[in-house]
Amino acid sequence: MFKQRKNKRFNYKPRFQDSEEKKSRADFEAKWNDTKGGDKSRGKLRSTLPALIILLVLIFVLIYILEEYIR
Repeated sequence: MFKQRKNKRFNYKPRFQDSEEKKSRADFEAKWNDTKGGDKSRGKLRSTLPALIILLVLIFVLIYILEEYIR
């Protein structure tokens, strides 16, 4: 019925913003890759499927032993 007012959009970009943003992004990516690469070997060992299956079997064995101990 009535025309709604649209928000005004301004495309202002500072003159030196691009170079600083590219530099900071590259720096952040380098730090992220260093941090991410350090935990890869330790985290991979815990989350493997065979390790989780062995852990599950050990939990069932422990439950069985404790049940027999209580009786």
